[in-house]
Amino acid sequence: MNPCSYCGTPMNSSRRKQCGRLECKRAFNAERMREYQRKYKAEHGHYQTRKYDKPKQYRITCVQCEAEAVVTKADATYCSHACFYDARYGVGRAPSITRLDRARRKLERAAEGKAGRIVWVAGSCTRCGTSFTRRRSGVGVQHCSRTCQLRDKAARRRALEAGAAVGSVSRWRVHERDGWTCHICGDPVDRDAVAPDLAAPVLDHVIPLARGGSHSEANLKTAHFYCNSVKRDLVDGWSTVAA
Repeated sequence: MNPCSYCGTPMNSSRRKQCGRLECKRAFNAERMREYQRKYKAEHGHYQTRKYDKPKQYRITCVQCEAEAVVTKADATYCSHACFYDARYGVGRAPSITRLDRARRKLERAAEGKAGRIVWVAGSCTRCGTSFTRRRSGVGVQHCSRTCQLRDKAARRRALEAGAAVGSVSRWRVHERDGWTCHICGDPVDRDAVAPDLAAPVLDHVIPLARGGSHSEANLKTAHFYCNSVKRDLVDGWSTVAA
């Protein structure tokens, strides 16, 4: 039986250096690392380089300004970035605009009360009523997200394909106007529900688009998803006979 060198626990194999306990593993690894560092220093003259070690320094003569300089790269030929760009692009070149210059210009414009190129707008989404703050893109911003914008665009496209007149429609404004109450059955809708939930709020065309109705707030009322699905394109709502 070979005992552990750190805790004295008997081990079955003579090839093992430690018993496997966490404390013994850490002590064994620390000893291995110290031995490795001693060998590394004996071979290279210093311990293995770490992040906080100081880099080596080399003294050179700049090929552009011919000044003595101390650098950290053995193959460096310039003392600074300025000398590098002078040698590459010429000394009499136009000064480049740096990020610091751009930041100073923005501060100067802000102090003068001038607006920048980026314009931020705030408001309420015309579809879901969510308050938003977004960068302005295009003529105006009326939606909180791309999803709401595409859904309103799809509704307008369906109305145009049906040959109906299309006006300015705010889904949230219609729901608020109707008090979040279904005009077909008279029961309140669930504000937080989303179709295909049966109690989800949707917009119902009082005069269906197929019968010449327009896609405008005057022809739209709040309804349950279920009630609107049952009504289909009937003018009289629950009636099974079209007017």
